[in-house]
This record gives sequence, C-alpha cells and structure tokens, in this order.
Amino acid sequence: MLLWEPAHGPSSFCLVMTKIDAVAGINYGLVAPPATTAETLDVQMKGEFYSENHHNPPPFAPPVMEFPAAHDRMVYLGLSDYFFNTAGLVYQEAGVLKMTLRDDMIPKESKFRLTTKFFGTFLPEVAKKFPNMKIQIHVSASTPPHLSVQPTGLTFYPAVDVQAFAILPNSSLASLFLIGMVALLQDIMNYIVPILVLPRVNEKLQKGFPLPTPARVQLYNVVLQPHQNFLLFGADVVYK
Repeated sequence: MLLWEPAHGPSSFCLVMTKIDAVAGINYGLVAPPATTAETLDVQMKGEFYSENHHNPPPFAPPVMEFPAAHDRMVYLGLSDYFFNTAGLVYQEAGVLKMTLRDDMIPKESKFRLTTKFFGTFLPEVAKKFPNMKIQIHVSASTPPHLSVQPTGLTFYPAVDVQAFAILPNSSLASLFLIGMVALLQDIMNYIVPILVLPRVNEKLQKGFPLPTPARVQLYNVVLQPHQNFLLFGADVVYK
C-alpha cells in the first residue's frame, strides 16, 4: 500500500513544482525521504499553492493530519485544508477572484432583470434618478476564501464585496449604494448566485488541478472521505 501524505515543511527535500496557470502553481516537493515498511510506502509532500510572481510562505500553518489505521485500498492521498486555502490565498492576492454580473447574463425568460426599471419596483428612487438604465453588479473576494474540513463534511467561508452600479448613457458607472441599495443586495444575491455565480465557479472548478499520479497508473474504486483537517482519497491501482 502507498500513502501520499502532504507534509508542509519549510523547504522541500525534492523540489517538484507544477504550473497551473498564469497566476499559480503547486509545489509537490518531497519534504523527507520516503518511509517504507513491509506493507507500506509513505511519501510526504509539501502540498502548497504558490504565486507565479512571488513564492512567499502563507501566513498560516498547516494542520496536523492523522491517517486512519484501517485501509482497504491500495493507495491513499491526503489533502489538507491548508492545500486548498493556499490556493484561495494566491488567487485572492492576485485579484482574480472577481466577477461582473450584467443583465445579458440572465435568462431572457426570467422576470428578474438587472435594470433600474426592475429595481425601481422596490426602490422608486433608483428608477427616478437613473431611468431606463442597465445595472452592473461587481462581486469580489475581500479576503482569501477559507475551507475547513471536518469528519462531518466541508465548510466554505467566502468573504465578498458586492457593489451595484447604474450604467450611464456615456458608459460610465454610478454607484447605487447611496440610494438604498444596500438593504436590497442580499435578496439580489440570493437570486443571482445560483443562476449566474455558481455555474461559472463550477465551470472553472471542472478544470481541476493535476494530482501527483505516477506515470502509467490508472486508479479505480476511488473513495473520498473527509477527516479532521484533510480529505482522504483512496483507490486501487492498475499499472498499464
């Protein structure tokens, strides 16, 4: 049985870095020589996202990971929440965790519109001050998103800034926060997050990221289990 266990030391015993995109890469470097027994091979890897512009260490420490004693798969890979949170840190600091929502992104059959006419139904001053104009909503991560992994499941804590603007005839933007939009934004986000935000987030997540799988290895009977501070992937192996 082979155990892949990220262990986040100050430096890597064997440096292995994979570029993900223009913003980030992943450091899979070994932090210690592999440990072997009669039945297992235990490999400890760094498991950390880094910025392509700078390789500063994150301002938080990795958690302790205790693998369960019982095993019924040939290989296991543990990914701590530290791994995912370094990703959130890198992408938030790069300023790419943001999105602009426009009326043309909403299904045409929807009665909900990002227009001053529609919003004027709830806030007449919006339609009065900005008649017949489209609205843009800017959503951005104000702090790095945080993932917590526990045996009961995963908890995700995104902190976002939301700004609403009327699009003026000259294409400039006028903030709507000053005319009562703050109280309405929560209801707006409750509606548009499922139909606009989540599909785009899921589209990006479907691209995934490369796991450190040896060449010519195919995994099957894959299981995924949440444990304290980490996710445990288990699988059986076929060598091609």
